Amino acid sequence: MAIIKSKRPLLLGDTPASSSTSVSDIADNPNVKLAAGVALGYHGYRRTGSVFWALVYAAAGRWFPLEAVPIAVAQGYGQKKGGGS
Repeated sequence: MAIIKSKRPLLLGDTPASSSTSVSDIADNPNVKLAAGVALGYHGYRRTGSVFWALVYAAAGRWFPLEAVPIAVAQGYGQKKGGGS
């Protein structure tokens, strides 16, 4: 049985049938890293009230989104350190 392939070029959102996407491929996307850095920067500032620690959290979100985002969620995203509201 022959498979007929379309001759049209790939459009935005089209993926070749042979490709697959893993979580690490998504985490390596620059837009995902930027969003994680911004979200973690906000979380770090709200958690500590310090711009320095906000930058540390933002850097962690940018460089290690797969590890840092779940940790921020476990800490209570945007909540003060010590369990306050």
